[in-house]
Amino acid sequence: MTHRMRKRRLLPVLAFCSFLVGFDAIATVPLLPSISASTDMPLESGGLLYAGYAAAYALTAPVMGYLSDRLTRKGILLTGLLLFGAATALVGTGETFAALLLFRALTGIGAGMIEEPVVYAVAGDHYAYEARGRVMGIITAALIASSVVGVPLAGAISEASSWRWTFRSIAVLATLALAAAIAAVPARRPERPPGEQTGERTPFRLVVSNPTVFLSLLVSFLYYGALQGMFALAGVFYHTHYGLEAGGTGLVLLAAGISSVAGSLLGGKWADRWLKRRVVAAAGAAAGVFVFLLGLLAHNLWLSVLLHVLWAAFYAAGQSAFTALVSELDPRSRGTVLSFNSSAMYIGASAMSALAAALLEAGPFWTIGLMCGLADLLVAAIVLSAVRERGAAGRRVSGGLPRDGRF
Repeated sequence: MTHRMRKRRLLPVLAFCSFLVGFDAIATVPLLPSISASTDMPLESGGLLYAGYAAAYALTAPVMGYLSDRLTRKGILLTGLLLFGAATALVGTGETFAALLLFRALTGIGAGMIEEPVVYAVAGDHYAYEARGRVMGIITAALIASSVVGVPLAGAISEASSWRWTFRSIAVLATLALAAAIAAVPARRPERPPGEQTGERTPFRLVVSNPTVFLSLLVSFLYYGALQGMFALAGVFYHTHYGLEAGGTGLVLLAAGISSVAGSLLGGKWADRWLKRRVVAAAGAAAGVFVFLLGLLAHNLWLSVLLHVLWAAFYAAGQSAFTALVSELDPRSRGTVLSFNSSAMYIGASAMSALAAALLEAGPFWTIGLMCGLADLLVAAIVLSAVRERGAAGRRVSGGLPRDGRF
């Protein structure tokens, strides 16, 4: 396969891997009653299947990101896909709650070797910075799309056969992704210019010694935390204010998911047209305003749905631009930086979701919108004032795209 052909196939493979990780992460959501009925898992403890997956992912990602900067990214990716597929297949054989928790944790480790540390880092290695926003937008859109189609697809497979076949199907898709990655992902990263060879810095030293990298972790914490702080209570919001049940709320979330996919794609294009940090700041500020209004103006269902859709679109636009921005903060340690940002996202989601639940117990819903809105506005301020953007327009990256950004 020629270099041009390999590069043309690389982006679809990376996007498919991203979709697969997102699909598997939320596959348990509609399946918990069926899993509980056929195993000894208490229904009220089903959330631990996701918690174990997420915890394993958050702990694995920084280590794998660091290793991917010193070993080949392809080796980490293929190992991750192999473990991911095998562990997911084992979930489909689980008979006890303990076994399911173990297999989901193993799946999370595999996912932690695939998503942020490697998929985005490979994209950063092989696509020029001036065109990387579009690339990151496509990969992020694939991840978001998994949440749009994943829940109904997992439910449909379960109803057609059993919940076990949902995980077996994901394992088959992982096998296909493994074969595609073997063919499309380059064995070695592109050669770097002199002076950009990987140093012997530990991950902790990298974070504390580079102010821009450190601030990017704070931005990830706040930005993803602000999303999950409101999103985690979306069902409560629509049921409390409008009496919607699961089906109605699901339709709202479906509309927001479709809007997020569109926002991710547009945000990537905007990021390549303008400075990426400006797109992050503008999208973050807009998302902050809309999420605050969503919590404040809870008196008309259609207005709330409109605000929710706009919030989701602008958040996703900022996420694509921010991922592209982070991928060039320290090219020598791209995998490490991206993986630490991924962990910061999960920590932020946990912390702000817990804080949102506490605020809801103590007061009205608009306080959650205020918290999330202020976090997004703080993100905009930090990115504009303190995050330095590398990879100025016109810079060529070895192994990257032509200057016009076509691929």
